[in-house]
Amino acid sequence: MKTKHYTFAVVFLLAAFSLFSTDSFAQPGRYGRGHGYGRYHHSVRYYPQRNYYHNQPYVSIAFGGSYYRYQRGYYYRPYGASFQVIVPPFGIRIGSLPIGYRRVYVGPDPYYYYHGTYYRPYEGNQYEVVAPPLGAVVDELPVGAKVTVIDGQKYYELNGTYYQEEITADNELQYTVVGTDGVLNTDNTPAAEPVEPAVGDRFDALPADSKAVVIKGEKMYLSPSGMYYKEVVEGNKVYYEIVGK
Repeated sequence: MKTKHYTFAVVFLLAAFSLFSTDSFAQPGRYGRGHGYGRYHHSVRYYPQRNYYHNQPYVSIAFGGSYYRYQRGYYYRPYGASFQVIVPPFGIRIGSLPIGYRRVYVGPDPYYYYHGTYYRPYEGNQYEVVAPPLGAVVDELPVGAKVTVIDGQKYYELNGTYYQEEITADNELQYTVVGTDGVLNTDNTPAAEPVEPAVGDRFDALPADSKAVVIKGEKMYLSPSGMYYKEVVEGNKVYYEIVGK
């Protein structure tokens, strides 16, 4: 009887150890080296067998004898075995504006702004990348803009474009394009005002201090400026769309 009990105990312990070991060593294989995706602040890994970057679709654009990739508002160019984020060349065109763009007018002319890139409408429902227009007013600086002081005045400069900081009547910061191609032009700069976001515009984040409210059983967000936003989920991304004021 002792031998039978001893044999049963040994078999039970061996089975338990085998189950524990299999589960433990299986975990690294699920999330290990084979499924890692590199970050792409300056460059992007490209997987030829998959028609996307990091599970996201892109658009291939031929322009000026070169090929570019466009994805979610950013442009890439081949760099060795990967792709590198670049400033898009003037004249390149896309079929739809990136989510979160800003609409601005310089005189009667409409432009669209997204993280330092300016577009203007082009025939065939396209949008063309253009040089920053003098007088354009935006509510955020492009990433990488640096402070520079000229004749005792502070400006922000990036790639030859100069921005001048101002405070609005609503105590908010805005930035006006006052120089391009490395040349300041603060005289006779046409006045321009940023256009208020419109119904249907989408953004990656809610304005600061927005509050959740329930209207007719549906959750909305009310911004300090009186705009109502609703949450929109597309794929693995969450957006906030203006639905009224």
